[in-house]
Amino acid sequence: MDDCEELIPEYLNFVKGIVDSEDLPLNISRETLQQNKILKVIRKNLVKKALDLISEVAEDKDNYNKFWEAFGKNIKLGIHEDAQNRSKLAEYLRFHSTKSLDEQTSLKGVFFVCQS
Repeated sequence: MDDCEELIPEYLNFVKGIVDSEDLPLNISRETLQQNKILKVIRKNLVKKALDLISEVAEDKDNYNKFWEAFGKNIKLGIHEDAQNRSKLAEYLRFHSTKSLDEQTSLKGVFFVCQS
């Protein structure tokens, strides 16, 4: 399927790939596939893997700044759409601060600056 909204949420629409599963039967109607519980498990695992990969990118500040410029709107959309992963996604948000106008900071960075 080209557009399988059941497999990956809209805010992760920049993720492309192929999902291979031995658990899904080959000869199955689209309606039955949409009702399949295995799709929910696959979706959960795909979201988890995508968030893990974003976490890896976030470790390198320069790479994450490039990522944020390209896909920051998607992460913000995920905050609204995905209540289950909201706290994880909040770690990836970046904002301008009064301390550094040219660099963006995370909520975690802002919180520590305010305390000190």
